[in-house]
Amino acid sequence: MKLRDDDVWIVTLPKCGTTWMQELLWLLLNNCDFEGALAKDQELRTPFLEFGYSVFHDPNRSFGPIEDLKSPRLIKSHLSLALLPSKLWEGKNKVIYVSRNPLDSYVSRYYHGVSFGFNYGKSLHQYFDEVLASDDFPTEFIEHAHEFYQLRNEPWVFYTSFEMMKKDLRGVINDVSRFLNKPINDQQMEKLLKHLSFAEMKKNPTTNHLWELAQVQHENAGKEMHPFVRRGDVNGYKDELKPEQIEKANVRIQEVLAKNGVTLDELLLLKDHSEVNNSERGEQIKQGQAV
Repeated sequence: MKLRDDDVWIVTLPKCGTTWMQELLWLLLNNCDFEGALAKDQELRTPFLEFGYSVFHDPNRSFGPIEDLKSPRLIKSHLSLALLPSKLWEGKNKVIYVSRNPLDSYVSRYYHGVSFGFNYGKSLHQYFDEVLASDDFPTEFIEHAHEFYQLRNEPWVFYTSFEMMKKDLRGVINDVSRFLNKPINDQQMEKLLKHLSFAEMKKNPTTNHLWELAQVQHENAGKEMHPFVRRGDVNGYKDELKPEQIEKANVRIQEVLAKNGVTLDELLLLKDHSEVNNSERGEQIKQGQAV
């Protein structure tokens, strides 16, 4: 796939606030065209790079929709840094990364998987026990975020988190608009805040991945539906997972964080790297306070 210099990429792991940030980015790149956003499914306005290949095993169905887009293109991907186009390192393109607490992400993935058929007939607790039994948990999640976190001061990378968007959406909008050099006025800001609110996102059919669901060929797809924009909470996992599951997950998470020399507070931008001294870092990892 040939990149264009004005391409903008949004990179996340699944269920980390991708759709929320995508909607903001598309609107900023398209002069806050709210009517246009409501008239066309988000998946068609800002294609998911891996979707065509993962569903149809056809690379043309991944690259084709992106190549057909007018500039500036907004491209979504869940790929790790090493698998993204090397041309991004030239710094001409912009990359926005959104991290999230892995436990909230996995709970959200479960419900998404039920709607799409992959987790149909399986309880959340069964699903999460399988996650805990995986050798990949939580290494893939932590390392995916950490590699972009280390690039957060590069001029072509904007790093944020679901938690920061929940805490200060107005501030994130301002920061992203400056990053993209797409200034907005006060009226546009208020419209963005309303359009991106949980209530509006939840009832907006173009941001609930209905087009994507219609493409999925799993035999159980659509048999049990959960809203794509479901809760939108920070730390919602605490009242959905079993205490013993959370405890096991936290131990694993802390081990991987320690190996990478970072805390979860840092990856979620709840605390700056310079604010965490070595003593505090060690205590967080020891006591599991970073989760």
